[in-house]
Formats: sequence, structure tokens, C-alpha cells
Amino acid sequence: MHSCYVPPTQISDDTICIGGPERNHMLNVLRLKPRDPVQVFDGKGNSYIASLCEIRSPLLQAKILQHQFQPRTPPYVTLFQGLPKFNKMDLIIQKTTEVGVDEMVPMICCRSIPKYTAVAQKKRIDRWQQIANEAAKQCKRPRLAKVFAVQSMDRCLEQATNLDLRLLLWENEDRHELKQILHRHQEAKSIGLFVGPEGGFSAEEVEMALQSGCLPVTLGGNILRTETAAIVGVALVMYELTPAKDSELGQ
Repeated sequence: MHSCYVPPTQISDDTICIGGPERNHMLNVLRLKPRDPVQVFDGKGNSYIASLCEIRSPLLQAKILQHQFQPRTPPYVTLFQGLPKFNKMDLIIQKTTEVGVDEMVPMICCRSIPKYTAVAQKKRIDRWQQIANEAAKQCKRPRLAKVFAVQSMDRCLEQATNLDLRLLLWENEDRHELKQILHRHQEAKSIGLFVGPEGGFSAEEVEMALQSGCLPVTLGGNILRTETAAIVGVALVMYELTPAKDSELGQ
């Protein structure tokens, strides 16, 4: 069944109005017709099964057949990602969205090479948010991941102070493995994961992170690319801290 995201403002008690690129995709790419079923998400936890009933108007109309709400459940993961070169951020956003990240903050570090003007930065954020939205739609996530504006590392550390657990992926850490730290903090609900750009964090940045309460962790003996570290880090946090469903416990 084909799926799409529609803002909550376009959903009433029994009807969903679908416009913009989603309307174009359904009509001109998928070539859906009246009475065809679609799955609609509002990005806030609501999902609907609906049947198209009007395709000629500027807004497609679909009659709601089923509605389900999925409450937000921990862990809530924020990825603070040091800006990498080229289009690596596209891959990071796509894949971490698929594995469950909630928020992504592009972070300027000492060794970050990209330098964006205000206009270019706005275009990048819009592009990254669209990539996150498409990834969420592909894996049928009931909630959209949020991409924030580019920020300095000290601002990111300040933003992370309200999170339960702040982790710094650092290639020179040789004592605390990420899995080990997560086992010790099973009660953590909100997690901030700091990943450096190519070349990693500088010594000054590591010291600043430690002073702000970040725990340095390693992913093992191999030195990973920044995009690999981000994807693996988020996946491990989701795997270790996501509560098991009742069916998985045999209940």
C-alpha cells in the first residue's frame, strides 16, 4: 500500500486532503484512481488507512477508513553530527532516520571543511529535511525526524544539557565501549550522540565536551568513517535502549 505524509491541518474527522508533491506523486507517478487505498501519516504519531474519493480537485480527498495512534516511546536520540565533506550528510540523515533518530543537528567543528553562507545553509537544511521525510516515508515511521539549523559545537553542548545521557564518539577512547555505557544507563530516555567530522574532534573540543558532562565512548578497535560511526552509533543506542515488546518477552 502506498504511503504519504500530510500535515495535521489537512486531516478532519473523516476526510484527508492531499496536496503539493504528494498529490502529484499519487496522480502522475503512481497513477492512483478513486477507491484506491493509501496509508497516510501526519508525522505526529497518527496513521490512517484511507480510500481516494476525489482526484480532480487541487487537493486529493480521501475518506478515512481506519485510524491508529502510536505514542512516542523512548529512547529519544539526538545526533549532533560534525559537518562532513561533500554529500556525506545526505547519507547520514537518510540512514539514521531509518534506524530511529529523532533529531539531527549539523555541527560546525574545528575540522569541518564545509562553510555555508546563510542562503546556502537554508537550502541545505531544506534539502536535508526533505531527505529525512522521504526516509521516514520509506520505512513508514509514524513520526518525522527533525533537522535543525547548523550550530557551533559549544552551542550544541549547551543544547544537550537537558538530555539524560550525552555520549562523545572518540577514536582515542580505549576504556568505555558504547555498549558497556548503555548497559549502565538503561534508565536513560533522551540521548545525545556527538560524532566528529573527518579527522575527528580536536583535543580542545574533546576537553570542552568532557567539561560539559559528555561521556567518551568507543565503537571498538576499528577507526570508522564519520558517516559509518553516526549510523552504527544511532543503531546501537536504539537496539540497546528500546524496550522489548510484550510479544518479544513471550507474554
